[in-house]
Amino acid sequence: MLPIHLLFSFIIIFTFGCYHNPRTSADELGINIPEEWSMPIYEKSDNNKEWVTAFKDKELISYLEAVKVKSPDFLSILENEKIGRYNAKIRGANILPSVNFSFNQSESRQNLSAFGFADSFLGNQGSDSSSQNNSSSSNVISFENKTFGLGLNYQWELDIWGRLLNERIAARKDYEAAKYDLSYLGFSLVVRSAILFYQGVEALEQSTLSEESYASLVEIRNLVKNRYEKGLRSSLDYRLAETSVSTAILEMENRKNQLVSINRQLETLAGKYPTGTFIKQKKLPTNLPSIPKSIPAAIVERRPDIRSLILKVESNVSRVSQAKRNLLPGISLTGSLGTSTQDFEELLNKDYGIWNLGLNITAPIFNGKRLRSAIKVQEAAFEISRQDLVKGLLKAFSEVEQLMYFDQSLKVQINAMRSGVEQSKDAYNLSKERYDKGVTTLESVLSSQRQYNTIKSQYLQLQRQSIENRLLLILAMGGDFDFSIEGSK
Repeated sequence: MLPIHLLFSFIIIFTFGCYHNPRTSADELGINIPEEWSMPIYEKSDNNKEWVTAFKDKELISYLEAVKVKSPDFLSILENEKIGRYNAKIRGANILPSVNFSFNQSESRQNLSAFGFADSFLGNQGSDSSSQNNSSSSNVISFENKTFGLGLNYQWELDIWGRLLNERIAARKDYEAAKYDLSYLGFSLVVRSAILFYQGVEALEQSTLSEESYASLVEIRNLVKNRYEKGLRSSLDYRLAETSVSTAILEMENRKNQLVSINRQLETLAGKYPTGTFIKQKKLPTNLPSIPKSIPAAIVERRPDIRSLILKVESNVSRVSQAKRNLLPGISLTGSLGTSTQDFEELLNKDYGIWNLGLNITAPIFNGKRLRSAIKVQEAAFEISRQDLVKGLLKAFSEVEQLMYFDQSLKVQINAMRSGVEQSKDAYNLSKERYDKGVTTLESVLSSQRQYNTIKSQYLQLQRQSIENRLLLILAMGGDFDFSIEGSK
């Protein structure tokens, strides 16, 4: 039976220890969020969860699935999430009691002769013991002793003031913030993978364009060579044609090298290097994912990186509270329960039971202002996290505004360039016809061919930039990048 005063103290302390101070939030941070974007949003959509399917590209979906399954970067993100989760559990467990099991065995031998004991003092028992333990010398008297122990040790810091609760809240907030950070990294990795994929598609189209240009210039060279050998064209035309072919070979090889380089990057990112080529014969898509319906305030709720910054502010609020509560007395309960006996078979016999219960109260008296300085440190950390949130929001708003502007600008450029590609192609074909009739010069033909090749190449670049910008815009606006490949193949 516990002493009545200890039992009464335990009841009172346990009752107050269950009190949880209200959770402090950081809702009012004095941040001005505009009501709408300065740029109008076109092609907006209420649902952007299946953004990847807008491309209608099975190869892209297959590649992104490979990234999510085998990418070392993606797998590292998942493992870091586990580390954060378990660290939060470790830091939050201080609020719970600690109970440990123990078992011990000890054996000792005591030489009583060394302390001046004699046979006559100990009687026959001492003589018997001496003869039992050391038959070679009747003057040595010793005892052997074995002890077995079994017990449970208990320790619990009672969180009367909510210090440990605030530590637990802060740890949970830190984990949730880290989880949002990792989620944003995952989203960014998927977007980066899609961008790299279409960089590869552009590289393939550019390589195909260079091969077509080479074939066209070879055709012109052969025509000029045939006429030169017949004396119908000058050596200048022939040399110009040969030079253009040589230049086309260099361009073609450079494009091939770029394509190979991007393919290697794609393989590495997907954790499949060097198992194959992801980019096959295809063209850049014209159907782009729509822009999520959004307002500036929605960024706060939808962007994982902003959510993380908010949680870090809230975590520091709890840490400030925890630091202040370190000035208050600490109360803890300690105790043990077990048995101790010289006979192993009697370990579970309650007659050999031992127990103790203790109440410890500690209060800071003099600590060289360390505790109050710690409060100032946490208050400064809170202000830093608040400023980081403000900076993060301003950066997010700026990113969206810039990407929205580029999105509209790229549309105008693509429309203009599309017409330019058609006109330059017609001009090139017309110049070849005129050259065949002897109406124009070879320089004019080669010039029109270069112009067409340049404009077509720029058009492909703009198409790829438009895709890249659209993906970055959806990411910046907090679009949902979860996707399923079920039924997509």
